[in-house]
Amino acid sequence: NDHYMEFDTICDATQERQDAVHDLVENSSDLGLDFILVVGGWDSSNTAHLLEIPEHAGVRSFHINRAECIGADNTITHRTVDGEIVTETFVEDLGKDVVMGVTSGASTPDAAVQDSLSQIFLLKKVHGGAKEE
Repeated sequence: NDHYMEFDTICDATQERQDAVHDLVENSSDLGLDFILVVGGWDSSNTAHLLEIPEHAGVRSFHINRAECIGADNTITHRTVDGEIVTETFVEDLGKDVVMGVTSGASTPDAAVQDSLSQIFLLKKVHGGAKEE
């Protein structure tokens, strides 16, 4: 039919984030990644897809919707690829440096990402392993 055309409608910001997560996943062993943190709304399908990429590749990853999901007791409350909200141990070894990849949904405010990173730095500091560079 000459009246039908199909094309990719993904926005540039979303595509760039997906490409970056693919790169992190492909290089996760070389980078020594402990996990990938995805920050953004739990109701965002684009953000949820950012979690699917590392999960399907077997890379430990977490999708949080706000910094408070990271607990001072080294737990994280996160959304799984199946949509379930679970709480589990976050950093497996607080005594060593943490190597992580971080991404966010295209509409996630930068402050939400920064607050999440601050929670991780605070967690490391409280548990005696933080070195800020």
